Amino acid sequence: MAEILPRRWLYLFLVLASTVAGVTRMVGVFQMDGITWREGTILGLFAILFAWIASSFWLVVFGAFARWTKVDLLPLKPPAETSAARTAILLPVYNEDVGRVFSAIRAIRESVAREPASPDFDFYVLSDSTNPASWVAEELEWQKIKRELGDAAHIYYRHRARNIARKAGNIQDFCENWGQLYDYMVILDADSLMTGKTLGHLVGLMDSNPRTALIQAPPQLVGRHSLFARIQQFASSAYGPLFSAGLAFLQGPDGNYWGHNAIIRVHAFMQHCGLPKLPGKPPFGGEIMSHDFVEAALLRRAGWDIWMAPDIGGSFEEPPPTLMDYLIRDRRWCQGNLQHLRVVFARGLALPSRLHLAMGIMSYVSSPLWLLLLVVSVVEMLSFPAPPAIPYGLVPVLPLTVSYAAQLGILVAAMVVLLYGPKLLAVIALLEDPDATRAHGGIGAVVMSALGEAIFSTLMAPIVMLQHSWYVVTIILGMATGWNAQTRSDRALPLDLVARKFAPHMLIGVAASVLLYLYVPVDFGWFVPLLAGLWLAIPIVVLSSSPLLGRLAREDDLFLVPSETWGSKVVARAHALAAAHQDLSAEPQRLVLEDPAVRELHLTLLNGAPAPADPLQVWSAWERMRRRGPAALSASDWTLVLSDAEGLKTL
Repeated sequence: MAEILPRRWLYLFLVLASTVAGVTRMVGVFQMDGITWREGTILGLFAILFAWIASSFWLVVFGAFARWTKVDLLPLKPPAETSAARTAILLPVYNEDVGRVFSAIRAIRESVAREPASPDFDFYVLSDSTNPASWVAEELEWQKIKRELGDAAHIYYRHRARNIARKAGNIQDFCENWGQLYDYMVILDADSLMTGKTLGHLVGLMDSNPRTALIQAPPQLVGRHSLFARIQQFASSAYGPLFSAGLAFLQGPDGNYWGHNAIIRVHAFMQHCGLPKLPGKPPFGGEIMSHDFVEAALLRRAGWDIWMAPDIGGSFEEPPPTLMDYLIRDRRWCQGNLQHLRVVFARGLALPSRLHLAMGIMSYVSSPLWLLLLVVSVVEMLSFPAPPAIPYGLVPVLPLTVSYAAQLGILVAAMVVLLYGPKLLAVIALLEDPDATRAHGGIGAVVMSALGEAIFSTLMAPIVMLQHSWYVVTIILGMATGWNAQTRSDRALPLDLVARKFAPHMLIGVAASVLLYLYVPVDFGWFVPLLAGLWLAIPIVVLSSSPLLGRLAREDDLFLVPSETWGSKVVARAHALAAAHQDLSAEPQRLVLEDPAVRELHLTLLNGAPAPADPLQVWSAWERMRRRGPAALSASDWTLVLSDAEGLKTL
């Protein structure tokens, strides 16, 4: 820790110094005969947001410094060559594509088997699925993989009858029932993959470093083919290394947990990571949705070390296939992160843990703050008389005269550097590595891909800003969201669906454009980069969802990532198995009624599960089926029937 504190103080100084310099320039832009309340509001919002983008900029600068000076970002004892530890690989699922889930398990297991002296791994599929078709399909796929691989594969399946506390409750249920059997557990998401080499390395590191409770292996985005997903994959591969290096350089043992692709010491987790139920109702009360940050904070409060392993490799996940899916996922994350307002001041948390929680909150609160800054700035422009003759578009008409144009120009240039400088630094670092450059398609492909990503992210930013602002407002108003299964498959979104979802963004952009053009035409040019994304919201979402455009970009070597250029056995194997997978039945839940062998399997797995709470509802579901057949059963009826062990036994 001794060498990390000076780094943190320097980082804090640079962020604050940058913010003070920016705010000083902003004060110089205003008239010097006093600051009005609107100008004070602008300055306050500007200071917060300038500090926010400055913190990201300096984080990447520190990451670049760490890379170029070859700092050891994971200063742990080397991993042991062999391990006697037992490790559980947990895959919590919730109404996921069953073929993809078990294809991933088989690919990971095969990768583990290829490694010499591999540690002892057991695989657990922990199902919270509420869709009866998914529930039965999971049982059948588990039976199939067990039959093909044998008991030596150590692949287990459990369906939880009641989805209490979502994923966190799912993991807690595993710990309470089987946690004492294992030294470590590796948490995966339904779209996660890890190589056997990486898993073995993580186990060895945990063995050699007994004060370490968690090691996060940053996942690389891979595996999707829409244009949107390819752009996100390139950004993760090209910019991610400097970002993760900066985090590791400043965090040290005060790291964070991202909820998946991490190894955890089971007894430490069981002892310290019981999550409280927050007082009040959702969205701010109830079960903690974004549990990972809180669990990391609790481990750190107990004195355990948490590390990030930015250079470990072999850790993968898939991005959302479309911008719409990306924003749907962000709605859940936004509610979970804002819920941390109830946690960030909890007693005993380490300061770095509080900062992790605060930065997670700010990642969503920043959007309404940007929007508020823009609105107040426009109101301030409208309140001033026409300015003296200034060349069109030279400077915005805040309370300005020509003498302030230079200060504002410097300020705008500084913000551009803070926003786009990290991307430029990452591209420079990438081009300095010949192997990495080839893996991304060569110099020309890297430059063109980075330019394309910068343009797309600029156009996407105002769409995300409006959507995140709406999320924050609705959460503050008390509107909670559920936790539905994610759509993970590539697909071109239909125009009518996108038009319904994103017409408000376009209309807001058009209305703002008319207002600005009519009342502050001299400044209109300054707002075009922001407004363009709103004008084009519908075509941006539709076109970026296209797998065809993604394939065309791939053919031109645009947005390439190393897993495509060099290949990855575990990724390729998982995708091949998923592509070859054939569903066992269109309605697998009916097999429980029609096939005695399937019913016997289901009853065996149902053994010990609680019976449905309302016998009358169960009786009603059975009666509907007897009178009108299985086709008359709703999803909730099927759940009742499949949960009724006694009724199934009497068929």
